[in-house]
Amino acid sequence: MTALDINTIAPRIRDGLDNFDKQRVALLCQELTSFLYQYNGEFPSADAEQILQHLRNKRMFSQMQTVADALIQTRRATFAIQRQYAQSLIDQGNYTAALAVLNNLVRDTAQVGMQDSKAAGENMEAKGLIGRTYKQLYVASAKGTGEGKARFVNEAIRAYASVYEVSPATYLWHGINLVALLQLAKLDKISDSGWPNDLQIAELIRNTIQNKYNEQTATAWDFATACEACVALHKPEEALRWLSGCLRMPYVDAFEIASMLRQMEEIWRLDMDSEMGRLLLPMLRAALLEREGGSFTIDTNVIKQQQQLQQDISSAYESIKATEEKLPDIKGVAGIRLEKVFGDDSFKTYKWYTTGADRCRIIARIGRDATKGFGTGFLVRGTDLHEQLGDELLLMTNAHVVSEDSAERALHPDEAIVSFEVLDNAGGEYRISEILWSSPSTALDVSVLRFDKASAATLKNLTQKVNFFPLANRLPPLENDGNNTERVYIIGHPAGGTLQLSFQDNMLLDYEDPRIHYRTPTTGGSSGSPVFNQQWQLLGLHHGGSSEMPKLHGKEGTYEANEGMWIESIKKAFQYKQ
Repeated sequence: MTALDINTIAPRIRDGLDNFDKQRVALLCQELTSFLYQYNGEFPSADAEQILQHLRNKRMFSQMQTVADALIQTRRATFAIQRQYAQSLIDQGNYTAALAVLNNLVRDTAQVGMQDSKAAGENMEAKGLIGRTYKQLYVASAKGTGEGKARFVNEAIRAYASVYEVSPATYLWHGINLVALLQLAKLDKISDSGWPNDLQIAELIRNTIQNKYNEQTATAWDFATACEACVALHKPEEALRWLSGCLRMPYVDAFEIASMLRQMEEIWRLDMDSEMGRLLLPMLRAALLEREGGSFTIDTNVIKQQQQLQQDISSAYESIKATEEKLPDIKGVAGIRLEKVFGDDSFKTYKWYTTGADRCRIIARIGRDATKGFGTGFLVRGTDLHEQLGDELLLMTNAHVVSEDSAERALHPDEAIVSFEVLDNAGGEYRISEILWSSPSTALDVSVLRFDKASAATLKNLTQKVNFFPLANRLPPLENDGNNTERVYIIGHPAGGTLQLSFQDNMLLDYEDPRIHYRTPTTGGSSGSPVFNQQWQLLGLHHGGSSEMPKLHGKEGTYEANEGMWIESIKKAFQYKQ
């Protein structure tokens, strides 16, 4: 690695991460690690810290750990790098190792002296991460009992308090985690007379951030912290306002939002049965999907609850806009005055997310039985493929999921069991009578399936009020320089799993009729899942992915990509014979 390479390695890694080219980033990290062990010269500590932060922001914790380890072993580690190393261990669940590193860091920074501002700052950060480690251990033991569980929460509270009490106006992050753990311990019937008052701390944090906001010095993280303080104080309307302000900040990325969502679910224990959860969780999930790299898995029961809430909120919101009259409390949003809670921007985001959640209703799991899926499929109207099919409901999936061709190694149509977990509360099983049309996996990889008479009749009744997928009549635009900002969304049953659906946000890479290429930030979507554009219109049928996918348009090389087939190409190829 030349001197020029040293100067460019950080931006090269950042560029790869921004484009979610994890294969390239992993290779760059291997190259960097080998260089660090072989080269005796200096490596800029600022670049090293920046690289580690970028890796953490994109959740590449294994690479983060490897690079940080090399920096430490070659005696290039700053206090910040040691702290980042500990963070990589925590995020991978290596809690014992993380505590060892952090305790050493607390000791070493204290020895330097608290008059050194950098050392003092890292000392406080290390103590906060000790609190975070014990917090994660407490979460892991949440369903257990005994001394271990109480010890974890006590250690976490002690660690956060040791920082917050030094300067309550400065260490707000530590303070709000202290509040969250104090309230969590109460829920679990764990108490200590020496613990501080959680509500007083929450009110102080809220007031401190309000003053910062008034002085125009509040950051996105202050907004997020104020939101949590309002959760603690049971102020749902104000919590939503602070959250909305945070999510509007352009530099808040998928990593931060995913962390906030996890904090709300695991530490504050919000869910769709709670007033606070019904307001905050959909906003966080929507924001996560809107960011590049956002994805999450959601239980189908949550989707059902969300759909019912959406009906209540939509009708109330439209009535408010139409009449501007005061309305009584809305069922499912007890006590909340929606005209005060939702502004236009927030409601548009909320509506966008619930439209996506509504798409789940006609997505099916396909397997040999109802307990385990082999793939995913979705309902389409007959008229969307051929006018002579009328209002018949058909199931679209991959040919490598359901086919009569033995070469596909797929389910035969007479052995396929179809289930709709969101649509059918009764858990019905649906049967296929025939394959209406199919294109092999070497071509479009699609099978259009016809239900037997009993299944078709039941589905027709269940879908009377369902909004079927609008079909996208064009592909999204691509930037000439390759820096595309368009994204597509996959919704399917991950690995054929049950009781949950996976929402994945993918960067659109390229397309060439009939193929659409997109990059997934996590694991590949299930075979046969629908692919949507940013308006939740049906764009295509997902069918596979590869870490070495050949590029389109005759371009040289490969890249890490998933591939779907354009719905318009499927429509044009579809052949119907009566």
